[in-house]
Amino acid sequence: MSEINTAESAVAFDRTIYPMPMFANFKVADIEAAEAFYHAVGFFTLATIPGPDGSTALVHLRRMRYQDILLTPGEPVRGSTTVSFAAGGQDLEELAALLREVPVDGARVEGPADTLWFTSDLTIDDPDGNRVILTAFREEELEQAKEWARENIV
Repeated sequence: MSEINTAESAVAFDRTIYPMPMFANFKVADIEAAEAFYHAVGFFTLATIPGPDGSTALVHLRRMRYQDILLTPGEPVRGSTTVSFAAGGQDLEELAALLREVPVDGARVEGPADTLWFTSDLTIDDPDGNRVILTAFREEELEQAKEWARENIV
């Protein structure tokens, strides 16, 4: 995993400690490998908590403010957890290309693909089958999205 380059963050790292309004908790078979994988996706390690035996019990990752993932060792269940985060200005094509440069066994990168709801989504499955979707609004369709909202949202 050390071969993977860390993706450039779209904004400065926010190390503020605050009550998290939402976070994902991913069970992973190899916590160090999962941590390295998420660094490549653009997350940084905010905190690592050791267990009673000294091994890592939890890794707290953050990409941007309110985009937190907790990694805990355990028996992962492929496809059991999905979380979506705003791309925050990050170039999803560039990130997808970066992640595809160094394939990781069990990991999958799909997209970015346009959705019917005016976004482009990059789907990333980690080696344990946990899924992160980074979503970006398609600016060029802003007027079409506003028209749809006027007609469909009461």
